[in-house]
Amino acid sequence: MKRFRNVTSFFVLVGALCFALSFAGVSLAAANAGQPVHDTEAVHSPAGDGGAGAAVTAEHGAAESHTGSGHGSSLTKEKLKDLFWRVINFIALMIILVRFGAKPIAGGLADRQKRIREELEDLESKRNQAERSYREFEARLATVEKDIDSIVEKAVAQARIEKARIIEKAEQAADEIKRQAEFAIQNEISEARQTLKNDAADQAAVMAEALIVQNLTADDQVRIIEDYLDRVGAAQ
Repeated sequence: MKRFRNVTSFFVLVGALCFALSFAGVSLAAANAGQPVHDTEAVHSPAGDGGAGAAVTAEHGAAESHTGSGHGSSLTKEKLKDLFWRVINFIALMIILVRFGAKPIAGGLADRQKRIREELEDLESKRNQAERSYREFEARLATVEKDIDSIVEKAVAQARIEKARIIEKAEQAADEIKRQAEFAIQNEISEARQTLKNDAADQAAVMAEALIVQNLTADDQVRIIEDYLDRVGAAQ
């Protein structure tokens, strides 16, 4: 209803403005038509007729003044009548426009306003959705950064653990190799010592045998045989 009043007021204002402009134009035309014409035709007569020429000029000017005043009074009445019918036609046109055009125009304006409002609401919704998406993206990005930091920290910790494990295994392997080497060395030394002892014993036996053979007499041989026989007999 308020929109209908606004449209009606708009048409009334336009009508008043057009009426004022029409009235001003008619008044100006009537004023211009009422002014006398001052154009004077000069009548040239032969020499000796100067007085007659002046009389003709005066009569012509008076006739024009009378004709101009007569036209001014007759045009004013006609123009007022014409203005009256113009106003009537204009008022009728305005009534028709207001009666039959105000509602469609108001409806069109309402539909246009509704579409604009819906477009604004849609744009606002899209803007809000974009802001929400941006905030979600920021939150997701922050989470991804935290996840990356956590993954890097876990990878570094795992690398340190793996490094320690590898070093420990390497140390264990080195210790095992060292122990095996020491054991092998000890075996070699023991074998060498045993071999040396065996060689020394054999050499000593050979040397002792040689000395015994070299220094043994016949009496010593008899005495040794007798001692051996005594030990065998005692054992039996």
